[in-house]
Amino acid sequence: MQSTDTEFLIPTSVGEALQAIAKEDAIFLGGGTSTALLYKTRLIEPSRVVWLGNVNELKGIRISASEVRIGAMTSVAEIAADSEIARLLPGLSSAAGVIGNARVRAMATLGGALAHADPRQDIPPALIAVDAKASIRSLSSTREVSLAEFYAGFLETVLDPDELVTEVVIPITSNRRSAYLRYTPTSEGDYPTVGVGSSLTFADDGKTVSAAKIILCGVGAVPIIAAQAAQALIGTTADESVLRNAAALVRGAIDPQDDERGTADYKTEMSEVFTYRCLRLCLGN
Repeated sequence: MQSTDTEFLIPTSVGEALQAIAKEDAIFLGGGTSTALLYKTRLIEPSRVVWLGNVNELKGIRISASEVRIGAMTSVAEIAADSEIARLLPGLSSAAGVIGNARVRAMATLGGALAHADPRQDIPPALIAVDAKASIRSLSSTREVSLAEFYAGFLETVLDPDELVTEVVIPITSNRRSAYLRYTPTSEGDYPTVGVGSSLTFADDGKTVSAAKIILCGVGAVPIIAAQAAQALIGTTADESVLRNAAALVRGAIDPQDDERGTADYKTEMSEVFTYRCLRLCLGN
């Protein structure tokens, strides 16, 4: 992945990695599944590549009574295979399990899936639907950013050049059910035409929706938060008519473009259909 003019550094700690990234035009490298394509097409030409594969503090899944913490260098395959993730965060588990193919999932990392900021990525909508935050470090500061506010535009995030996503923090909420569903009419390993992450949180009666999230990918320059559609679910028992009304409301939130995966009109239709189906999954249907 490097030319003769490119340095390749292998730090063993977050501190070393952050020192190494201080050079102008330096980039972090995780699994390389996205970066390699950018490099091959000359969209990036870094002067230094900082590989994070030996930074063990960026790896692993840690679960407590109140939250799930997943290191940025944890592979997508590990997330998909974790039984506790499947139990607590079924939407995230589903999203991780459909990315690319087995080889891609073994190499792709959580941090890379977020920082690459491709609006067709499966992981972001599943995480935004469960109020996930990114822990971000630089040499001089540490901060947490809601993933709902993490994306600034096409292939753009709020990360500064000297910052690194170190982990993702997801609160564990009682009575919350989440799901992720994608539509890909071509190869299963392709990016989705549309993907939908959703969550429904229920009141103590177990029937009334007290909070809801609907997030779509592939139909805008960033993951789309369909706030009006989600609001239509709150205070209801999420019966058939309510689900269909909420799904119809996503049409006003998205901004799809014609491409090889479908026309804008087609993506709009599929967004409604798959939002409805994703919400049904949250209900166990």
